[in-house]
Amino acid sequence: MSRHFTFAGSTAIRTALLASGLLLAACSPTPSPPPTAPAAAAPPSSPAKPATATTAQPQAAADANAWVLPGNLGPLTTRAELDARFGKANVREDSLPGAEGDGVLPVLTIYPDDPSQRLLLVLDAEQPNNLDAPIQELRITDANSRWRDRSGLHPGMSLAELVARNGAPISFYGLDWDYGGSVQDWHGGKLANGVGNALFHRVTLAARTGSDHPALPVGDRIFRSDDPRWPDLGKQLVIGELGISWPGETQ
Repeated sequence: MSRHFTFAGSTAIRTALLASGLLLAACSPTPSPPPTAPAAAAPPSSPAKPATATTAQPQAAADANAWVLPGNLGPLTTRAELDARFGKANVREDSLPGAEGDGVLPVLTIYPDDPSQRLLLVLDAEQPNNLDAPIQELRITDANSRWRDRSGLHPGMSLAELVARNGAPISFYGLDWDYGGSVQDWHGGKLANGVGNALFHRVTLAARTGSDHPALPVGDRIFRSDDPRWPDLGKQLVIGELGISWPGETQ
C-alpha cells in the first residue's frame, strides 16, 4: 500500500509541475525583436537652378553682341553674303554725296526703312558699278540705332559721356560745314585710334535736337570739349554719325 501511494504521489507532483510550467509560458509576454538601426536620412537635394539663370542671360548677351560692329562684316563681305544674312529685300542700293561735292559714294543700305536697324555700307567709289566692291566704311546715322561699336559708341551719345569714356578732352571741328563736328584729336585718351589698329572709328558730333544751334561753336576751326566759353557743351552736343573702317584692308 505504501509503495503504490508513493508512485501515485510522484506522478501527481510531476503533473502539477508540468501544468504550472505551461501556465507560466502562456502568461509570459512575447519578447520584442531587437531594435533595428534607423534608416540613414537621404542628403538634401540641391535646389534646381531656374532655367533663366542658364539660358536667358547668354541669350541676352548674344542678342546684344549681334549689334556690335563690325561683327562678322568685313571689307570683302559680298552682296550674296549680305542678302543671305539680312534678306535680299532688306539690302538696297543707294548713294551719298561726297564731302565738299567730291563725287558720289555708292552705298548699300541695310534695313533702309527701319531707323533702329539701318546701317550704311559705303563701297569703294572707284568701283561704282560693282556691288561686290570692297566696303570702305560701316556708317550709323540714326540716334535710336541699335548698332554700336566695340567701345559702346553710338549716335545720340552725349559729348559728356564720350569725354568720360575717353578719359581725356576731345577736340573737334566747329559745326555747319562738310567736316563740321568731326573729332580731330582724342588727346591720348582711351578712344584714340592707335597706329596699326585693325579698326578705325570716325566720330562726328552734332547739335542735340532742341539745342540753341547758333550758340554752339561753328566753322572751320578746332574747338575743345572743355572750352570754358561753352560750359554746357557736353549736354548740347551728341554723336551724330559713327563710322567704322579697316585701315589698309580695303584695297
